[in-house]
Amino acid sequence: MADLDAGTAHPFGHPTGYELVHQGRRYAPKAVVGLACRYSVGRILQPEEFSGGEAPGQANFVLRKLGFAVARKGEDAGEDEKSPHKDWSEQEVRLIVSDYFAMLEAELLGKPFRKSDHRKALAPKLQGRSDGSIEFKHQNVSGVLVELGLPYIGGYKPRGNYQGILATEVEGFLDQHPGFLDQSASAPVVNPAQGQRVAAPDLDRIIEDSPEKTVAPPTTSKLWLSRKARKIDFAERDAANRHLGRLGEQFVFDLERCRLKAAGRDDLAERVVWASQDIGDGLGFDILSFDADDTERMVEVKTTGLGKFFPFYVTQNEVRCSEDIPDQYHLFRVFDFGRDPRLYILHGSLRELCQLDPVLYRAVV
Repeated sequence: MADLDAGTAHPFGHPTGYELVHQGRRYAPKAVVGLACRYSVGRILQPEEFSGGEAPGQANFVLRKLGFAVARKGEDAGEDEKSPHKDWSEQEVRLIVSDYFAMLEAELLGKPFRKSDHRKALAPKLQGRSDGSIEFKHQNVSGVLVELGLPYIGGYKPRGNYQGILATEVEGFLDQHPGFLDQSASAPVVNPAQGQRVAAPDLDRIIEDSPEKTVAPPTTSKLWLSRKARKIDFAERDAANRHLGRLGEQFVFDLERCRLKAAGRDDLAERVVWASQDIGDGLGFDILSFDADDTERMVEVKTTGLGKFFPFYVTQNEVRCSEDIPDQYHLFRVFDFGRDPRLYILHGSLRELCQLDPVLYRAVV
């Protein structure tokens, strides 16, 4: 950043989507990382050598891991990022949680709402919090819900490092509104009735980078002592929802055929097999497809009506298959299926790519 302040020449342009915010100044994240490499590898990295995105190894991710604040261009980084010890009061936290659940209910029921309207209505009730700070706190609520394995608002990317009082208030809200999760579980967004047609898909928009991290709900609580029943396991519901699973597989089957046709391989597109339907379950994958060079790719599909950062279930057979043929194995995680289906791809051994937690055992005596 000192180099940028001094006007050091570099090949990077102006920031487009995000900016690094430091001591009241704003910088292009890629320029900061590219120039910093001069001190570690002996040269400035060129723009085409790395990405400015959110995935591991990309500029925004690296800077956040180092403790810097990265915000959308033109937006405040948020008081919580700039002054992490300026805690919110219990009343403020209660207001932010209540407002968040009002938006979440609307989203799950397919009702329109505007985040900016909610921020504008909420701001006068808070202690001089900026729009960026309110946005950050809403993202913290998403972080709490993801760690509980519960639905969250897609427009608020989950963020950790939240106040303990925030998690307490979220759980308190759910305890006081016991019907909220049942209503959420039956919402049309979570249980889409029909699939999405794939005619001329924009693959660059549909296929996203995998998240840098997803968090599994904790399994350490002793429910047999607390006598506090476990909340709905939405990932388990997704896994058991055969209708949703078939819709997701149909979506990926059509997408793979379109991808091959776009690559000029109509012959391979005609050979794509919906294996779980035409051959049967238990193969370790759902779709037998191809790369443009004729190499087979085995595609396992995991579908949810919920967001990108939501956990999913895999079987022992799927893990073994991915370990046996890692170069050919692809897991397509389809998310937001009931609204705007997109996906990310995990290519290789699931044991190496994912944190796998045992949740079910087969017992013999």
